[in-house]
Amino acid sequence: MQQLNSSKKVNVLGDSNVDMILNLSDKQNLGEPSLFSGGSSANVASGLSKLGIDVSFFGSLGNDMYGKHVVDEMKIDGIDVSNLELLDNYSTAMVIGVVEDNSERHFFLWPPEEGAHNQYILGSESRENLLNCDWLHVSGISLRFSPVKETMLEAMRICKENNKTVSFDLNLRSELWGLSSSFKETVLEAVSLSTIVFGNLHEEFFSLYEKNEETLNKHIGDKQTFICRNGENGALAITKKDKVISKAISISPVDSVGAGDAFNSGFIYASCNGKDIKDSLDTGNQVAAFKLLGSGARHLPTKELLEEFNKNNLNA
Repeated sequence: MQQLNSSKKVNVLGDSNVDMILNLSDKQNLGEPSLFSGGSSANVASGLSKLGIDVSFFGSLGNDMYGKHVVDEMKIDGIDVSNLELLDNYSTAMVIGVVEDNSERHFFLWPPEEGAHNQYILGSESRENLLNCDWLHVSGISLRFSPVKETMLEAMRICKENNKTVSFDLNLRSELWGLSSSFKETVLEAVSLSTIVFGNLHEEFFSLYEKNEETLNKHIGDKQTFICRNGENGALAITKKDKVISKAISISPVDSVGAGDAFNSGFIYASCNGKDIKDSLDTGNQVAAFKLLGSGARHLPTKELLEEFNKNNLNA
């Protein structure tokens, strides 16, 4: 795989937290829970930065030991954190994940509503910095609670009006909060502000629309693309007129937490380097496969590691 070098800049706005993962695959020998930096938006920012993309993160964390740990890891990853706030009166959120021996996953969020990541508001400086990019990426996890919900929609609207590429990961998490009609309306508003919409085909796109892949295109705008992740079947891109499919890479996964975020970062990375939709889907699948071979959402490749991974796993 030829290494890519992009001069484009990506701003990522949204959630950042810590992940505590308890693996129940061996119930007779339970180890200690594993602690990782997480958050859907922050995972994408980390993936992009490791691949060499210039990334700034917009969001908020608690001014506590977990928040400071997350910020330090972002800095190590090379992410610009000048638009990230540490809040004294709110706690950094913790996502507790339980992985069963059949790979089924269950997630619990603490605190459910009052986490620092839900409190982000654009100030005058961060609002100005928001437009210093070619691409804005956001996640639907930030549409659940105010004021970050309003902040995210405002950021999407500002970037769309200024002809930036806006990508939106549905990230419905209906297993945590359900899918009420009012929330569905909010998600559809975010879709209308997006250039690219990421989501799992069955769990998310089929929850928003009818359960029929062949008719999804009627919900797509003329300049929009739906990127549908489809597990072992890979991924597909659907536009108003076309459909492009990319097969998954056959591996034995270790941990699936953050695989969707890894896919998103790979797709955005390739797109920022001028790759077409098929190559971008392929790169998304490659980065996701790399992530699946390690624990935690931040098991993500550099360009060099991705190239080595592809040499060893493609056309093998």
